Amino acid sequence: MPGAKISSIHGQMRRVGDRYVIAMFHPAAALHQAALKPAILKDFGQLPKLLEQARAAQKHTTPVQAAEEPKEDPKQLSLF
Repeated sequence: MPGAKISSIHGQMRRVGDRYVIAMFHPAAALHQAALKPAILKDFGQLPKLLEQARAAQKHTTPVQAAEEPKEDPKQLSLF
């Protein structure tokens, strides 16, 4: 959500590519700014509803192909 301020978009869900993103304050923000605690609690309270909406919307879309598996096993690098 480039250019958007978290204070204006928190608690909102948007589709970004094939994913759904929910903008939220970090919970620790309430430790630094106690006035944010009610907004944080409200946003977390809305999560089940928003996740259900995202799941329902994904059922109606074409699934995205999974990334191709690597053909070779990864090799461990050495620091020395």
